[in-house]
Amino acid sequence: MKNLLYILVLLVSFSSFGQNNKDALRLCSLLQSNSFSSNSAAEDALERILGTIGASKRFVLQPCSNTNNAVATSYKGIRYILYDPDFMNTLNYGNNWGNLFILAHEVGHHINGHSLDLVLYAADAVESVSLAQSRQQELEADEFAGFVLAKLGGPISAANQVISKISNNSDDSYNTHPSRSKRLKAVLMGYNKSNTKLYTNSSPKDKYLYDAFDYYKRGDFLNSISLAELSIKIDGESSVKYSFLGLCYWKLASEIKPSGNWYTKNEIEKLDSYYSSSYNFYTNALNIEESKENYYRRALVLIGLEGVNSINACKDAQKAYSLGHRKASKFLENFKCN
Repeated sequence: MKNLLYILVLLVSFSSFGQNNKDALRLCSLLQSNSFSSNSAAEDALERILGTIGASKRFVLQPCSNTNNAVATSYKGIRYILYDPDFMNTLNYGNNWGNLFILAHEVGHHINGHSLDLVLYAADAVESVSLAQSRQQELEADEFAGFVLAKLGGPISAANQVISKISNNSDDSYNTHPSRSKRLKAVLMGYNKSNTKLYTNSSPKDKYLYDAFDYYKRGDFLNSISLAELSIKIDGESSVKYSFLGLCYWKLASEIKPSGNWYTKNEIEKLDSYYSSSYNFYTNALNIEESKENYYRRALVLIGLEGVNSINACKDAQKAYSLGHRKASKFLENFKCN
């Protein structure tokens, strides 16, 4: 029998199942063992979220302390959202958009009909979704939450920060949740859907790329990356788009400073990830069109990836120099390239 049968057995061990709130409390107790100042704050936040699509509240909203999060589930035909009161308390101030995004994500699971009933699931009356289906559901919930965030006037950077903290860009083939880049794209799609005037004066392909440049100027490189990747998806690849993405990832790597005298393991992993992504995008750009600037920039990235003795960095700098890049001669001198 499936693992959730264990949940059902625990629930049955309680004395009564008469009321929905009692069931919600029991679900909460299980979450507390495994893992949103007041109920009115949570209710207000939920009303704000549902108001963006004109939906009525058809969920049981139940406090569940010490979970530091929110979760959507169904039990005996009733849909629940369980939340940590301390977590939800930050919504009272109206400016914690990241937590509001998380709640909207869980609402999105219910709105899209994702939540399986635990009783039916444990009894084998319904089948669990595949990993691919689970990842698709997460993207649909992300898109809904991005839409809600925009409708309520929140910045997309808040959602991006949440996604960046809880995900990475490793292979997601065997995960229930998608990779970071896929989730950022879904959030952006939802966020853009809320603005009907977004593409009034220009074609979507141009707007995505122009907006990417605009976010870059403001130092919001994650949004720049999401928009540039969407531009590639909509209008195809180009050396300009790939080199721009390479630059964005190089900028992200440049922002990472050591916590002390040395980089932490987490900082090193981020550096490697950003430098690798930057290198790959510059390579894609060069495969389309040779550019002295991209050879030079890739040389800088290779110093970050392979160190100051990088033979590959020297080769790229020499290529840039042969094409007339003025700074390449200084690079060759500084890094003692033969």
